[in-house]
Amino acid sequence: MTLPEGVETKTIRKKSGKAYTYYYWNPGRNTDREGERIKLPDAIKHPARFFAEVERRRNSTPTSYPAGSIGDLIIRYRASDEFKRLSEGTQSNYGVHMRRFEAHDTWGMVAVRDLAPITVQTARDAMKETAVMANQMLSVGRTIWDWAIPLDLAKFNPFDKVRDFDIPDRGHVPWPSWVIDYVRTHAWPDLVRMMRLGVMTCQRGSDLIRMGPEHRDRNGLWCRPLKTRKRRRSFHIPLAAADALEIDRWAETPVTFTNSRWLKPIDRFREDLYLYSPKGAQYTADGLRARWGRWLADTPEGREICRRWKEWVAAQVKKYDWDIEPDDADHPTIHGLRGTGILARAEQGYEVDQIANDIGMSRQNIEHYMRFKDQMQVAAQGQKRLRLVSKED
Repeated sequence: MTLPEGVETKTIRKKSGKAYTYYYWNPGRNTDREGERIKLPDAIKHPARFFAEVERRRNSTPTSYPAGSIGDLIIRYRASDEFKRLSEGTQSNYGVHMRRFEAHDTWGMVAVRDLAPITVQTARDAMKETAVMANQMLSVGRTIWDWAIPLDLAKFNPFDKVRDFDIPDRGHVPWPSWVIDYVRTHAWPDLVRMMRLGVMTCQRGSDLIRMGPEHRDRNGLWCRPLKTRKRRRSFHIPLAAADALEIDRWAETPVTFTNSRWLKPIDRFREDLYLYSPKGAQYTADGLRARWGRWLADTPEGREICRRWKEWVAAQVKKYDWDIEPDDADHPTIHGLRGTGILARAEQGYEVDQIANDIGMSRQNIEHYMRFKDQMQVAAQGQKRLRLVSKED
């Protein structure tokens, strides 16, 4: 479920293994205007009461802004087709900064014409401890003001005059072969499909969950990514013959799910999707990440791969001086499958430009992942040697 803006969740896991999720109204979370959070009805058990209470709270929040103010501009942008065409995930990310802009005690009551570059730079500098968020704030501001200028809601873009913070060239770590083999052998069957589809197509999790037989054509799949659909159309991803046969098998074969609470395994099948939950429901991007996180945290196999991953990544960082995303130090991420697929295509002899054309990614992004190429091969060979040594012992 995609939660409305202003809703905060907290999950408590008991020693018995049961998890309880609580919902709160907290629209100012992590901002200067954060107040006391207010408990809401359970969104799963009582959805009607939950959404009714959210709507009541939202309507009771002061939203009165003078014409020509930044708060008024944000309200107009939020109601625009420009904003509504963005993916849900992008809207959520934008919302964090839009709430900051429209806050009554920050910029909300300030006239758009009075926002100067020095004010924007001051806001950026105040976020220097979270440089990525600061740069994202600047990007959102540039987008909104660029939208406003042709409508005569703004005369110039003060965000254009403020430079982004320089941040390390980080990237999600691709999965080496030993991780692929381990997940294929030990993970839940829907997650094995996720891994296979991610490597085949090199696409984001938000796009993997939408893929199904209707996208199959000739020797590949059609894809129009949610994140970039505003500026690009569908493209055709060619697949290896074995991969094409594999997903054609998925289109006809149910997924067998098991659970210790069930009397017997349950088969689920959807003719319109390759990936779906144990209930036969379509995953959301957050739901797929949560499913992957549960396997990593709640199963002995998942905890074991996290332990081995941490040791391996620590050695790689020390040896090659990698800059990586924080999550990648803890466990393999779904996003890392994009790099895995790129490296797999490179090992098959494809050039950078061909890979970029096939998977709908820029040459720059391809080269970003290609920096792992020789290091990942060494890592895979080293892991094989370690397994051989273990057997001999």
